Amino acid sequence: MKFLLALIYGASAALIAILLHQSIPPFGVSASLLFTYIAIWSIGRRFGNRRYKWWAAFAWIAVIFRGATFGAGQELLVQGDGVGSTLLLLGTLTALAAVAARN
Repeated sequence: MKFLLALIYGASAALIAILLHQSIPPFGVSASLLFTYIAIWSIGRRFGNRRYKWWAAFAWIAVIFRGATFGAGQELLVQGDGVGSTLLLLGTLTALAAVAARN
């Protein structure tokens, strides 16, 4: 059950980050990164184990990269512009930093 909750938290944090990053360009990405860190870090706090933070980070990265690839209608949720690239790069680093942080 904890495993599934960690996956759901990570995926929902990624969904929120995708929807938030294009709003008000510098602040949307900052808010997305902050929310990502807090969401993944809180999983470790809640369950007391780093393994669940890894699963949340894995789910976050999987959803973000899926949003950055073309869909059936050739649409992109994470564009290849500066804002989208920043979310991909710094978001992945932020997710890994949240995993590395102490509980």
